Order: sequence, then structure tokens, then C-alpha cells
Amino acid sequence: METSSIANNQEQARATIKAEFEKTASSLLNTLADIRPEQINIKPTETSWTAGQVAEHVFKSVVGIPPLFAGNTEAVQRDPAEKEQTLKDIFLDFNARYKSAPNIVPSNDPHKKAEVIAALEVVIPQIKEVIDTQDLFALCTSVEVPMLGKMTKLEWLYLVCYHTQRHVHQLKNIMQAL
Repeated sequence: METSSIANNQEQARATIKAEFEKTASSLLNTLADIRPEQINIKPTETSWTAGQVAEHVFKSVVGIPPLFAGNTEAVQRDPAEKEQTLKDIFLDFNARYKSAPNIVPSNDPHKKAEVIAALEVVIPQIKEVIDTQDLFALCTSVEVPMLGKMTKLEWLYLVCYHTQRHVHQLKNIMQAL
């Protein structure tokens, strides 16, 4: 592929993922805003997370993206969005249940609505910054996703969006149950 074509494709991919991320972040913040402060630490069922735990989990899952993107990369030798549909199928299958990676499991401590929203409002612009400034087609080589392997920055951003959309859906179910 010639360089100008790759650059053009990257700018199209950047615009698409930026719109997806902004829509997802807005939906997350709006959903959290609708939860009353006294509801943030209530479990709708014995085995479920609270809204505060869901928000903390999402925060923990995205806060590592800027450092990951600052790590080692290499040129990708495949479609840089190859795993996007797989990620979408995994995370937006609301009937499937998954166990969280240990490093992003939320605490059992009480959460404050204003604090979880404030934490997300700090990391969201950081993600927007990497979308605007990074080579999204670069392959991140320092972390492999189980069963998916190494992913491009673009694929990591799709993971962030679809994972967050999954948890927005969960937050809405929690609100309905309370």
C-alpha cells in the first residue's frame, strides 16, 4: 500500500474510532449521572456488582491505555482493524458472562458517585488525546490479550469502546433493578 493511502486510511479510522469513543464515553457519563448517590453501592443481586464497582472496573480498564500506547510497538503486517468484529461480538453479547481480569476487578470498598465520575472525567480526555495523536495502526507488543494475541492501538480502542458499552448496558440493568 502506498504511504498516502495508508495515511488516508488511518485518518478515516481515527475519525471513526473517535466518534465511537465519544459516543460511548458520553453514554457512560450520562448513565452514571442518572444513578442517585444513595444507589451507587447497592447490589441488585447477591452476585452482581454495584454501579460504583462497575464504574471503578471501567476506569481500571481504560486508565492503562495511555501507558500501553507509550510502550513498545511495531509495524503491523495485517489489517490493523482485523480483530474489531471479534471484539464487538465478544463484548456486545449480553448473554455471555465473563470473569474479569484480576488487575481490573473493582474493590468492595464503598464508592462515591462524584468520585467515580471525576476519575472517569480525568481519563476520558487522555484517551481522546491518544486517539488524536498516536499511530493507531501500530501493533502494541508489550501486552497480549488471551486468545486474541497482540493488538493494534486501533483494536485496543475498539476493545475500550465495546467493553465500556457492555458495562453501560450493565449499569442500565442495575438501575432498572433498584
